[in-house]
Amino acid sequence: MPEPSVDNLKDASPKKIRDLKVEIITAIAQVDVTSLVIELSLYEDIYDPFVKGDLTIADNSGIISGLPVLGQELVKIKFSRAGHEIEKTFACTRVRGIKKVVGETAGAVLSLTSQKHLTNAVSMFSKSYKGLSSDIIQKIHGDAFGEDIDIVSESGSAHSIVFPYIKPYAAISAILRKTTAADGTPYFLYENLFGEKPILKSLQAMCEEESDTVLKKNINSNADTDMGFGQRDNPSTIGQLYEFEVLKNADTLKLLSSGALVGTTARINLANNEYVESPFLYKTDAKTMAPLDQFQEYQIDDQRLDSGLMSPSYRSEFYNPIAYESEGVTELNTNLDPAARTKAASRLNRMNNMFRLSLYTDSAPKKYMVGKCINLDLPINAPGVANGDTKDELFSGKYLITRLRHYIKGEEYTMSIEVIRDGISIPKNKTDVGEPGP
Repeated sequence: MPEPSVDNLKDASPKKIRDLKVEIITAIAQVDVTSLVIELSLYEDIYDPFVKGDLTIADNSGIISGLPVLGQELVKIKFSRAGHEIEKTFACTRVRGIKKVVGETAGAVLSLTSQKHLTNAVSMFSKSYKGLSSDIIQKIHGDAFGEDIDIVSESGSAHSIVFPYIKPYAAISAILRKTTAADGTPYFLYENLFGEKPILKSLQAMCEEESDTVLKKNINSNADTDMGFGQRDNPSTIGQLYEFEVLKNADTLKLLSSGALVGTTARINLANNEYVESPFLYKTDAKTMAPLDQFQEYQIDDQRLDSGLMSPSYRSEFYNPIAYESEGVTELNTNLDPAARTKAASRLNRMNNMFRLSLYTDSAPKKYMVGKCINLDLPINAPGVANGDTKDELFSGKYLITRLRHYIKGEEYTMSIEVIRDGISIPKNKTDVGEPGP
């Protein structure tokens, strides 16, 4: 039987990266700086339409001054992990932190961004569009950057929009803020490092997508997660969860005072100079997508949220019934649903102010991507429970990845991940885990 190759062993080993190559490209030279790389961070974010990063290099040969590197260069990055290869070219827009980092060796941090970011900076335009919001986003993106987007979720409304003197991403951002997907939830334009093109996808589509990826935290403190080899993409060796932290499990005061749970929406008719007030209640108008709603029985002064007696916020939504309706479209500020933006704001608020966890994991670039869901199997915080089920039923379960940092240092490639959920799992009876600890 033939011996496994070194490359296959690396592909099946935790944290191992191979074939890393980093080049700085100027107008007159292309220099391989792979041997000078101290660390590389690349960031995905559900709120960002492109990947950004930071490259820290050692400078023991005066390369920063010699090329020179002025924040006007391209940086080409190529590497492979677990059989998946990536090659991307970023724009360097800033050089900072030039200092001695290792003995007498100086170092510098290069800020990296998409070349589309630079194009956007010099592409102010004035133009009118008509049609589905998602189609308008596609048109703006294609005209500005010569690149299609993957429309996973179409918009729920059609509009006639005039943009006077605006940049492409600002125009797209305005559409995303003021409209929703066809399923009534907010949608996002984002990019994955290991993806082919930007993705337009709704919150509901992300959360409802099935995932067979399970991250389980080993509670055995003697387990050595860096030992042993397995097959490529073997879940026991690739993508392990090393550490986790619960950053937030609901900011109740912020959710209440902002109107994310209950409030009043005023529908202002600009044509007739009149308005209609409607009560907003999240559990009927923008219900929780997680398995269990932790606020369904919540009371303040013996009054439930659905009592109709609370008024923590007042939101206005404008409506112009005569603008373009004969053509089947409306202006950007007008939605057929009288509470469309109130519902979207509630979902975004709960998304950011309920369950949020930080994970530190081995790299698994095709499993862990912004916009995808993962399943967490976490141990309960009860050190005295030695036998039986030690799973934390409250914090375990399905989460959505909203931020991800690809971190490369030496030959190690790990990930820092933020995940969110707008509710909780269904916990077992508390007697299943014994008495509370000290």
